[in-house]
Amino acid sequence: MRKISIGFISPYDAMVPMIEELKQGQTDLEISPEVGNLEKGVSIAKEMEKQGTDIIISRGGTAKLIRDAVLLPVIDVHMSGYDLMRSIMLANDHSEEKKALVGFSNITIGAASIVSLLEIDMEVVTLTDASEVETILTQLKEAGYTRILGDVVTVNAAARHGLNGLLIQSGREAILQSFEEARRLFKTLKKNQQLLRVLGQLVTEREQDFMIAAESGIVLFENWLSFERLPIASEELESLKKQVLEEGSSVLRVINDAEFPFSVQVNSWQDRNELLFSFFFKRISASTLELYGGKAEEINQLPQIVTESKAMKNIKQLIEEPLLAAEPVILVGKAGTGKQTIARYIHAYHEKKGYFVSLSIEELKKSFGELHSLNTSTLFLIVNKVSAALNVYEIKELLTIMAAQKVQVILSTEEMPSELAEALELHEAIRIILPDLNDRQEDIEFLVRQFLTEFHQSLGTQPIKVRDDAMEELKQIEWNGHLNELKAYIKKLALAEKDYVIEKSALQKTPVTSHVPRKEKGFIISEKDTLKTIERKIIELILQEEGYNQTKAAKRLGINRATLWRKLKS
Repeated sequence: MRKISIGFISPYDAMVPMIEELKQGQTDLEISPEVGNLEKGVSIAKEMEKQGTDIIISRGGTAKLIRDAVLLPVIDVHMSGYDLMRSIMLANDHSEEKKALVGFSNITIGAASIVSLLEIDMEVVTLTDASEVETILTQLKEAGYTRILGDVVTVNAAARHGLNGLLIQSGREAILQSFEEARRLFKTLKKNQQLLRVLGQLVTEREQDFMIAAESGIVLFENWLSFERLPIASEELESLKKQVLEEGSSVLRVINDAEFPFSVQVNSWQDRNELLFSFFFKRISASTLELYGGKAEEINQLPQIVTESKAMKNIKQLIEEPLLAAEPVILVGKAGTGKQTIARYIHAYHEKKGYFVSLSIEELKKSFGELHSLNTSTLFLIVNKVSAALNVYEIKELLTIMAAQKVQVILSTEEMPSELAEALELHEAIRIILPDLNDRQEDIEFLVRQFLTEFHQSLGTQPIKVRDDAMEELKQIEWNGHLNELKAYIKKLALAEKDYVIEKSALQKTPVTSHVPRKEKGFIISEKDTLKTIERKIIELILQEEGYNQTKAAKRLGINRATLWRKLKS
């Protein structure tokens, strides 16, 4: 007997690894997982129908749309009580945030019971229509809520509002149940496959935003991914159709006067007795641009930084000062201490509208042509190792041009030589020294929770908690690779663990293997250091030991706070 062919269309990426794992034991099923949310899922389902798939499995709104678009049986992966409980408990670990769960009644009724029974501080908001999502999220943001639980549509909308979204994912139990339902359906239901004639032409085109319309103007099919609806007026559509017929070939037109510039390519073909037109749309602008030796990004969401430790609390307080929105900043810290995250936080917190550009200082000249033409708000320059070939004077001139364009310069370095700061005229820049992870013991627990949440969302990993004794052991490890090393280790644990809790035994089975050599604390005096440089190193070391509290540091150094500030600025 042949295997049952199942197309599993997941509305989010993290479900796929779990499907791949669970399908191994289903000897009578041939399961093909794909990722596609809403209309994209519909397009994938239609292609699967053409290829002879027997049954489609999907979830939520995507499953509903697919059911209306194809003749195949469609199974909806139900959201179980386990799924709700797991997501609510995962969100509850972020104790300092105001949290809300937003969804339709099929989710919120059960969620409200769980929240009430476990006495969890979480708002539960019920939707009656999908159009309410944007309004409700705006109200929640104004009320101080920062973490939103919900389905794919809600989480994507939350990201647009600058909120932290947490997707309620389907667990192993719900997926296995959908496999059993597929077996039952296959025995009782067989529907004839039928294709729309227009799809025969459509599948030869690349997947993107498009519309198929008849000469009469009737829309036969449309698929919007980057656009919410048709981005041009009906008059312009008629003009494009007329141009295609006059020229007898494909027409490409660029629309520059829209909010987001885009191109539209129009083709025509004869389908029996009717003339049909295809319109393919593509946005021209991108949120991320590759530069020579760097990258330009549009950052619309505030990066998460953990600030339980005294040092990080002080740093967060400093970077949120209005002064930090424009002044040049030098971030000093070892590799892996989170310098780029801090720079991105400064950019997002102060609501800069232009690009965040990151590149090596050695590549500034080569990238300057592209950089100069962009709407850049923040220039994040990475100073790895200053070579003799570096033309400091030239870089200073380029930075002067960027400053004139109101671009904030943030330098990232493990150690900033005072001579280089002087040469670049950045000696008065605000210096922020990022502490080693080993000096942030209070942050480790919250960092681990943050990483587990991230891997659960992006990779579909199972564990959502670390047992207390295991967490204590994590705090005792010397993290020479700092945040990068901790994150890589938690990822390894999360991928290996198939249960919801990481036990201490898991740490013993998976030892930390650091490739970063240990370094002694303190500072090194070079034979080239001047008295002023040595004094600076001593001040920075005392500041670090006092959690960047300038009053305490000044007291230890036997000077007043004003003198300390003057020495830091010099």
